[in-house]
Amino acid sequence: MPQLFYQIQLSFVILILFAILPSFAQQHNTIQFGEAITLTNNQDLIELENEKQQRTIIKPLIDPKTYKYIELENKLKVLLIHDPNSEIASAALDVQVGSWNEPSEYPGLAHFCEHMLFVGSVKYPRPDYFDELLAKGSGSSNAYTDATNTNYYFEITSQYLDKALDTFAHFFIDPLFNEDLVEREKNAVNSEYEIDVSSEDWKIQNLFTLFADPKHPASRFSLGNNEVFEKQGIENELKSFFEQYYSSNIMSLVIQSRISLQEMEQLIKPFSRIKNKNLQSPQFPSLPYQFGILCKYKTEKEQLTLNWQLKGREKFIHQKPIEFLDYIIQNGNLIDYMKEQNLIISLSSQVFMEESSFTNYMMEIVLTEKSQENEEAVAEITKIIFNYIQKLEVWLSDDDYINQLFKEQSKISKLNFNYLTQQLDTSTIAKILNRQKPKEVLSSEFIIDTLDKELILNYIGQLKNTQNLIILIGNHQYSYTDEKADAIKSNKEFLQDKLLHEKNNLYRLVYSKQKFDEHFINFISKQDEKLQDIFEKPQQNEFIPDNVELISLCESSESKLPKIVHSDKLKTLDQQSKLNLFLMAGQDLHQYSDEQCSLEEHKYQKQNHYPILLNKEQQEWWKSQTSYKLPFIFGALQMKYQKTLSLRQFTSLRLYNFMANEILSKELKLPLSSGYSYELDMNKKTQIKVYGFSEHVRNLFKKLCSCLNPFRDKSKSFLELNESKRFEIAKQSLLLSIKNMYQDNLFEQAMQIYLPQILQKDSHNPTKVIDQINLITQQEMLQDVKDIMNNVKYSSLLIGNIDQSDASKISDEIQSCSTNKETSSAQDNLQEKVAIINLKGKHIIDSRFIQSGNDDDINGVTLNYYQIGQRKQMNQAFMKLLEPILNQQAYNYLRTDLQLGYVVAVEFKTTACVDGALILVQGSTEIPMKVNQIINDFLDQFSVYLEQMNNRGFQHLKHGVITELKENPQSLSEEGDRLWKYISAGTIEFEDRQVAIEEIRKISKQELIEFYKNSFINSKSKLSLQLYGQGMVTQMMNLETQSEFNEFISNTKPKDAELFDPLQASYYQCEFEATQI
Repeated sequence: MPQLFYQIQLSFVILILFAILPSFAQQHNTIQFGEAITLTNNQDLIELENEKQQRTIIKPLIDPKTYKYIELENKLKVLLIHDPNSEIASAALDVQVGSWNEPSEYPGLAHFCEHMLFVGSVKYPRPDYFDELLAKGSGSSNAYTDATNTNYYFEITSQYLDKALDTFAHFFIDPLFNEDLVEREKNAVNSEYEIDVSSEDWKIQNLFTLFADPKHPASRFSLGNNEVFEKQGIENELKSFFEQYYSSNIMSLVIQSRISLQEMEQLIKPFSRIKNKNLQSPQFPSLPYQFGILCKYKTEKEQLTLNWQLKGREKFIHQKPIEFLDYIIQNGNLIDYMKEQNLIISLSSQVFMEESSFTNYMMEIVLTEKSQENEEAVAEITKIIFNYIQKLEVWLSDDDYINQLFKEQSKISKLNFNYLTQQLDTSTIAKILNRQKPKEVLSSEFIIDTLDKELILNYIGQLKNTQNLIILIGNHQYSYTDEKADAIKSNKEFLQDKLLHEKNNLYRLVYSKQKFDEHFINFISKQDEKLQDIFEKPQQNEFIPDNVELISLCESSESKLPKIVHSDKLKTLDQQSKLNLFLMAGQDLHQYSDEQCSLEEHKYQKQNHYPILLNKEQQEWWKSQTSYKLPFIFGALQMKYQKTLSLRQFTSLRLYNFMANEILSKELKLPLSSGYSYELDMNKKTQIKVYGFSEHVRNLFKKLCSCLNPFRDKSKSFLELNESKRFEIAKQSLLLSIKNMYQDNLFEQAMQIYLPQILQKDSHNPTKVIDQINLITQQEMLQDVKDIMNNVKYSSLLIGNIDQSDASKISDEIQSCSTNKETSSAQDNLQEKVAIINLKGKHIIDSRFIQSGNDDDINGVTLNYYQIGQRKQMNQAFMKLLEPILNQQAYNYLRTDLQLGYVVAVEFKTTACVDGALILVQGSTEIPMKVNQIINDFLDQFSVYLEQMNNRGFQHLKHGVITELKENPQSLSEEGDRLWKYISAGTIEFEDRQVAIEEIRKISKQELIEFYKNSFINSKSKLSLQLYGQGMVTQMMNLETQSEFNEFISNTKPKDAELFDPLQASYYQCEFEATQI
């Protein structure tokens, strides 16, 4: 699929200079050479040493992986990565050819070629062979096509890597462009086109295409659709495109696996057969877009966007000028000032759609209602931003300040890079390897070790140039007219006009554009000294850690070493017995000598998988975890309400969540730019997560505490509860977030909005929440939140570089800061049960006409939910076995063979205490009622597939799933999230993976078949949720009204089905919320 856009987070990560650590570089980063090299003189020796230095991979300080860079005979660049800690292998190949290379007569050909390489080669002609192989190895694959590169990637358990790599290599050695497969696959590309042009997220990218120089390839339609692919000769054009542009010398391959580098080197031999055509990457004109314009466009996601087209930054990987400037923009008071003036709700920035010759720096701004109603707000906001940019130039002209700022960012960057706060996947590494020096393939995304003042000032100059800027105003109130626009209208009049005069049917866009006039340019760029005097530089960052040492339990005066608990013991215990087992389960370290204590602690770090319980009543959990070599802590707190929330209470919490996040985003700007993160979610329960350097996590929690329950001690809170302006902004933010949910793709709406409302009785309808927002007062919200917070059940977890004493102190502080003195003893209260629908063997249909106002949306969604029954751990074992092959077979049959839609997926779903499974299809070929029946046919065919599976294939399946389940967490945050899932659910099922592994080992093929038939065919406990896009109803079905649609559904539903009626539904009463693997 094509990549939507580059969303490169503007973070500041740097590599610690290897001049400081020469021995580390030599020990860990030396590339192995497999070929014998004869040295003839000293010059050869120098050249070889230089070559070795260029191939020495710069890597983070704590990175346990080893690397080997190789260039094959055909000039294909290869990076092999040995990861000793992962059961899952991955591989990616990037080729420097994309949509800009395709002939103008066949737009979308590069994207179509990407699709075709997956569906067969001369050596492996079966179109579903690769997918079947991935299913056996619990793997997955994908690809994307960009302007100047195409990227293919997959992951699979290491056992199957050999065969998968050979199959993958033949994508690029001898692909089949079979006429039947071409005919079939073009429907998949067209389905992808229909989804994308119906999506709000694609509109800005498509507008950029329209504003590109017509002579530049950026102006071409790059996705492809049936209209293009119906042209004669498409099959030959695909072959010709591949033969002309796919060359090994512009390819890069990255493989990551636990197998040795030597073994991997043997596995890449097939890639040497890819043809080397000695191509040079084509050069394109540098700046493709014609900016200096205002653009209005119709959209349901209302926002103001400022985008600057700047010179490419690929040559400046060590300077990172855009990131340097963005740090000041995000951490100064520009955003705070515009919020205080009630102009904006939020401002985010990112790099957007960049290539080597140019970069787009984009600001996405959500406007307040006041700004939406004021046509002059766009100019006012732009003026403020331009004045801030002018002030940046003054500040950064000061050598002392720019050096101080560089040192601060550099220190943050070194810490973040060396401690793996962000990790690159193989797909990204492959793309970088095709553009940067091999030694900098890991560091080039993050490194900032060179200060270039003139370069930074040059980029400020580019930002000040109004001809580099486009301003896009998206609004749902705009309407199209075919009347000719007034050519002499001023920018001010243009912004006031709600009519749009241009339409593009290909992209389904309605818009108007106008060049900046002299008055507008003068207004936004004129220096305002009074305004600039208000601006402030970022404060000194006190959250940059100085102490990154790892703690030792042996050196702690109060720590016990937790006992190693095995899953065999856990699986026989009930919840209370588990809690008692984990309660202070440890042994006094002082009974050991120093040497013996170190050995015991090392053994604990390597073998222990579970935390211990410090406080049973308050559910305080702790685990010392330093095996990742990270001086970090993952912390989480949950406040679970003891009563089901009313609609108003739920709305109050969501409003309060927005108020709290608003003030936290201001108070925590600096820690959030220094490697720390937090998440506050006040929904059906309140959860807060924190992750960051252990030295300052305690201070971060203290700042967060005041927002958890400010009613307890207002003197310690920086949240002004009675500030009406903030309350009104929170209402606007919540309304906007709900409205945006209804602009997501239909399959996302099905999963996130409609299905939860059916499955769980107390799931609140977002449209009813909107009604409450308009009714609720600030005092009612505050009273609701206070009442809710006074009756909660706590649980918390601290894991990482922290000992027992500090964990107890922080846990107590967190809970005490969030507990009101008037709080009742909720720990002893009985929690209300969760009501989950009980289908009782019925086939239920819920069909919905999604009246979005978009008659071009011809998509439909079929989301079938199969209810297995009340939760059993055995169900998970069966579903983990079924999921990969069921998903693969569904994809091949429903998507590849029948071309029902681009989106096809199967997922095991546990809701509270009820197990189930989902089959999802989105497309425009058939209406959902028909797709529902086709899914039934597929499930019958899958029974035959299971029965015909031989024992060898069944054992391979079991092995692949077990290998995946054995995969240990790859980071502290991943381990923290995994443990927190069980603690927050209250089930304490830490052992569920091991139990699933043991059960899978015992499952016979016949038992799996019986489970499948009972769950999907015989029981008939099924809900078919069907969403019909407006264009599907009005164009494909020729219906106009809701009543006509209802009558159609009633007349066409299967005889054994009944329409969903919530008043007739019955429910399971769940006492717990189970987790799923």
